[in-house]
Amino acid sequence: MVESPGQTPADGAGATISRRKLLGAAGFLGVAALPGAGVLAGCSGGTKSSGSGSGSGAVKDSLAIPGGPKTTPRGDILYPSGYVGPRAATKGPVTKGGKKVTLKVVVQQSPEAGNWTNNAFTKWYEEQTHVHIDWQVVASGDDTMTKVNAMIASGDLPDAFMSIPFTPSQLYVYGQQGLFIDQKQILKTYCPETQRVFKDYPETEKLLTAPDGNIYSSPYVNDCYHCKYSPSVWLYRPWLDKLGLKEPETTDDFVKVLQAFKTRNPNGKGDVIPMSGSSGDLMSDYFMGSFLYNPGDPWLFLNNGKVDIAVNKPEWREGWRYIRSLVKQGLIDERAFTQTSEQLQRQGNKSGPPTMGVVRGYYWASFMNINDDDPKASFRDYHSMAPLQGPGGVRVSAWNYYNWLGVTNFVITKSCKNPAVAAMWADSQKELGNMLRAYSGVEGKDWRYAKKGEKGIDGNQALWTTQGTWPPPNGQWWAQMGVDYRSMDFRNGELVDPKAPTFEKQFYDDTKNAYYPHRVDKKKQLPPLSLDNDQAAVVADSNVPITNKVKQMESQFCLGKSDIDDDKQWNAYVEEIKKIGVERYLQAYQDAYDAWTKATEGK
Repeated sequence: MVESPGQTPADGAGATISRRKLLGAAGFLGVAALPGAGVLAGCSGGTKSSGSGSGSGAVKDSLAIPGGPKTTPRGDILYPSGYVGPRAATKGPVTKGGKKVTLKVVVQQSPEAGNWTNNAFTKWYEEQTHVHIDWQVVASGDDTMTKVNAMIASGDLPDAFMSIPFTPSQLYVYGQQGLFIDQKQILKTYCPETQRVFKDYPETEKLLTAPDGNIYSSPYVNDCYHCKYSPSVWLYRPWLDKLGLKEPETTDDFVKVLQAFKTRNPNGKGDVIPMSGSSGDLMSDYFMGSFLYNPGDPWLFLNNGKVDIAVNKPEWREGWRYIRSLVKQGLIDERAFTQTSEQLQRQGNKSGPPTMGVVRGYYWASFMNINDDDPKASFRDYHSMAPLQGPGGVRVSAWNYYNWLGVTNFVITKSCKNPAVAAMWADSQKELGNMLRAYSGVEGKDWRYAKKGEKGIDGNQALWTTQGTWPPPNGQWWAQMGVDYRSMDFRNGELVDPKAPTFEKQFYDDTKNAYYPHRVDKKKQLPPLSLDNDQAAVVADSNVPITNKVKQMESQFCLGKSDIDDDKQWNAYVEEIKKIGVERYLQAYQDAYDAWTKATEGK
């Protein structure tokens, strides 16, 4: 059940978002700038909003249940020692007196979820909560936000948005305009499962808080261990053994390993490619860890509390120079900078023995088919390669400390007449049994709780296991597009059959052994930020041009079309980044970071 750290709800991950979205990358128009804003400004709803958000006082909801719905913990569940995560309980309806309520909720189209109204979990969950959902389904992918922004601009607000890929900046701007309500008091008063999240993950409340001190979304947690490091490199270890080589520790060691792969014909067919990849997975995302901390696009980091960018530093040049040296020697396939992932997969799936010694890709399926039923499948012999120590002693992995939290996944609008009910409906999804029902299907049929002595991914007592093939059939589950609480202990509590371990176990072990020991200091990673309209405008002007320039020049310099050793050409690149507006760009993020720091002081 692998997920990419770059996935958004549209991709089926729900909780995990890319660094670009984590940093609140903008490029959207606030409602005041959209057609129909005048109509929207005059629209009234059940919850009064002001420019500083709403909901900081008493919540007006006649069907609210203080403390949340009746919750009876289950005593028959075996939790791993020290377990932190969702707990199993029997929960009652989320409305006072069990009265039926209808909420209008916007969600993305999903082939896996199928018809949201007829979805099996939808029907079951309505029986549990006494809340009927009038689904408003919008297209997924690139068209999602176009449809959502048009909906908002027209004044036709739903009661809530679920798993719509808003940025933190959009939530902040729409909250300031009084369109999305502040949920801080609601979450505290009516949402016990969310309070559990706040207790288990103390940073959650702080990370959800906008610069105005408000919280505009219920949290979605998916603490995926292997997702914390995404620029993976995979080394085919049987060739090391055959050639009598040790796993490389330094950049010099790696050159020797690739040279041996190139010249000593380890697969016996003479068609060895020492290292390859695809254009979607930048080589610099991995190799820069030997020269400086590279957080990945948009390459922003904190330097003693000051926002900075990595791509114009002398160390970045040294990283590109190293990659160019590998390409020039024929050790990295030139096609790695231009070919698609599909072309790379065709290479990895060629009949006969493997042809690639090292591959840059998120996980095995990036470059070959995974057959989990075959204990001798080739992918099992590719293992994560730790970051290499560079000539200056740098050896750092870009560990992502914040991608476990979805900060925009359940938003309640000013039009909702029962905001506490809406929040409780989302909150109850975080209960362990409800979440597993939405994630894996029916208890006892599609999944079960673990028995004493069964082991999980991390080697501790298991918590649960699927029965049969995951995922469930289309239309039976919510395809990870609800409001989950999948803690790391929950994820690692999935049962592993020691006789037939899934790739999840190897993925966990490889990440723990190769990347975790070299993780960057957390103080250097920029947390999720909300930009105001002015800051968003500055970022929108510079973000895409900077990204395009960096990616263009990585290809140019590494393929030798531009000369990385020519000071004039390097300086021209740096000057181009400056002309795009990098100083204003950094200042916009600095101002947003300072505002967030002030708003969350003491939390």
